[in-house]
Amino acid sequence: MTSIGELRRRTIGELTRPSYSIHSKDMILLNDNANLFGVNPAVDEVAKEFDFSRLWAYPSENSDSLRARLASEYSISPEEVIIGNGSDDILDITSRCFLNPGDTMCSPSPTFGMYKFYAKLNLGRVCEKILPKDFSLDPDPILQEKAKLNAICQPNNPTANLFDRSAVKRILAGADGVTILDEAYGDFCGSNMLSDAMNSERTIAIRTFSKAYGMAGLRVGFAISRKEVIDELRRVRSPFGVNSFSEAVAIRAIEDKAWTNEVLAKVKSEAAFLKPRLEKLGFKVYPTRCNFLLCKSPTPGSDLVSALKTEGVAIRDCNMFPLLENHVRITLAPRPMLDVLLEKLEKLILGGK
Repeated sequence: MTSIGELRRRTIGELTRPSYSIHSKDMILLNDNANLFGVNPAVDEVAKEFDFSRLWAYPSENSDSLRARLASEYSISPEEVIIGNGSDDILDITSRCFLNPGDTMCSPSPTFGMYKFYAKLNLGRVCEKILPKDFSLDPDPILQEKAKLNAICQPNNPTANLFDRSAVKRILAGADGVTILDEAYGDFCGSNMLSDAMNSERTIAIRTFSKAYGMAGLRVGFAISRKEVIDELRRVRSPFGVNSFSEAVAIRAIEDKAWTNEVLAKVKSEAAFLKPRLEKLGFKVYPTRCNFLLCKSPTPGSDLVSALKTEGVAIRDCNMFPLLENHVRITLAPRPMLDVLLEKLEKLILGGK
């Protein structure tokens, strides 16, 4: 009998998906860049008034109430917005919509690993252009590729830097194909290139409620683009992608940003606290415009990640990325969590010194 592995599409066996599968309640999770400063109060507020007796009914097919609220927020039309089950869903939809088998997806590298994953999943060819050592963005190698799909993370994960706006604009204006402009971390540095995206005929600006808004468990993301682009994405989007409760919470979170603004201030404060203490332990810590720090470890990075895990602390191993041998990524968090991290690092790095 033919095995199930032989029946699957051959490209599936070639996929390597970044793993975030640490869910222990006893583990301090500084590895996946979720918002560790608590749950958005919009969740409790909506739960008190939400009609749970209506959960037998399907949600709005296209999350129309949230689309309308986002359109009002960004002074655009609801027809220029699409909602997804997290921003990853939007990435998958975009790859499915625009990549024929063998078409090229191009991105800088290192960057968010799921661009590559969804391109390969949808039978695309991946072309990565390695960043300079200072992690700046050179548009020319990307534009010269003439790819069907490009992906730019602004600010960039895992390097934590904000690319020069003019460099990004050159790609948006000059790319032959479609460009994903992923601003998942834009809230942390005030980056907003929506006007530049809308001035481009083929740019899809993606944002998420998983980071600054503290709603990763509710899975809500969205994209903004010209109507003709959104219409194409909707052709391949599954109906009922976001549940009714998540949609209601997202709307409330947009309407009251006081808590989110407090989180943004705390992230900056904890970055200022953690950076010199890591440097004292021998880490090279890069400037950050996100809710995490990229650091070069004074000891083998993968070994440090494994040792910390046994101590109950998870950080991200970046050793698989180009330019990032022995680098780790640490999500910024409330002070008690960072104190535990520093205590464990001192134990592992300094030992009996």
